[in-house]
Amino acid sequence: MPIRYCISPELNIILFIGEGLMTGSEFFKAADLAEHDERRKWGMITIVDTLSAETDFELEDMHHAIDFTNNLSQKGIEPEQVVVLTHSKGIQLISNAIKILSSKVPIKFDVYNTLDELISSLGFLEHKQEFIQFYNESKFGN
Repeated sequence: MPIRYCISPELNIILFIGEGLMTGSEFFKAADLAEHDERRKWGMITIVDTLSAETDFELEDMHHAIDFTNNLSQKGIEPEQVVVLTHSKGIQLISNAIKILSSKVPIKFDVYNTLDELISSLGFLEHKQEFIQFYNESKFGN
C-alpha cells in the first residue's frame, strides 16, 4: 500500500505517510485502518505527508471528505484538524475548495510545504525534538 499510518498518543497525532502513487481511495482505506487502531482517539491531529508521493485524487474523493465532515455536525462532533505536508499546488487548491464547499461545519484543513512550518503552526515548538524523532522513525524507520 502506498500509504501507511503511525500514531503517537503522546503527541496526539496520526501521521499518514504516502510514497509512490497515492489515490484518494487508498488514503481512505488507510484512514479506516487507523480508525480501528486502539491508540486512535477522537480529536487527534491528522498529518498527511505527501512529500514522497504523487497524489491522484478525484472529485469523488473531495466529495467523500466533504460529506464525512458535514455528517459530523449531525452527530454533534467537531471535525478534527487535518494537515497536509506537500509541495503540490494542486493540494493547496483542493484544500481551499474543501473549505469553501464544507458549508455545514467549518473544516480544519491546512497545507504546509515544510516540516518546520508545520511544527511551528501546530504549536509543537515545545516538543519539536519528540515530534521530529517520531516523524523520522515513522518515515525512515530509524
